[in-house]
Amino acid sequence: MGNALKGKVALVTGASSGIGKAIALRLSQAGCKLVLAGRDKHRLEQTAEQIEQGAHYVVADLAEPDDVARLADEAADCFGRVDILVANAGLFSNAPFVDESHKTTQSMIDVNLSSIVQLIHLLLPGMKAIGCGEILTIGSIAGISDMRDEAVYSATKHALNAFVRSLRRQVAKDGIRVTSILPGTVATCLWGINDQSEVDDKVEKLEVLSADDIAEIADFILTRPPNVAIRELVVLPHAQDL
Repeated sequence: MGNALKGKVALVTGASSGIGKAIALRLSQAGCKLVLAGRDKHRLEQTAEQIEQGAHYVVADLAEPDDVARLADEAADCFGRVDILVANAGLFSNAPFVDESHKTTQSMIDVNLSSIVQLIHLLLPGMKAIGCGEILTIGSIAGISDMRDEAVYSATKHALNAFVRSLRRQVAKDGIRVTSILPGTVATCLWGINDQSEVDDKVEKLEVLSADDIAEIADFILTRPPNVAIRELVVLPHAQDL
């Protein structure tokens, strides 16, 4: 990534594992100052320990609006500003809708949509004040395709996509870029894939993307020159039938 991101302050949600962790490590290598957010303190500590220059982390449940507000305050206070928001945290369920509990469906709505809207609303004034900023949301192919077994999850990702598409038109004049990455299946714990040998096997069979694949794409997006705006980027495993 060269020096394009050196010294930038990045807040990464869902940074304790999977895509969020991979992006956080990639940004650290580029010289970013990092604020990491997640629910699992132990795993957040492990991620922070892998970052040579260290990272501030905030244990927060993004289904709780008070935690979202606290995260925004801590992130802005820690380094005085937030230049990059990577909104990655998300919940997934592919159970038939009739079998899902209301708690499960509400949690997906709260984390996958409401928390992102709230967090951006809280961080946007600071970005506007400095005349630049990057908002990168990790959506899903389910945001543009109606997945049969993912009714509520797909609904949250469709709504998120609609929100960021409108938002980017509002803030472009302020020097703020808004981009969505819409991946297909990524081999992470969200899909119940935890063993590295299983990840490697599925990648070799072209069945999944790795978290590092998404981190590399995030790298590409965040290092484009100011005149380049990538609205959204859809990426699928080669063998995924969509």
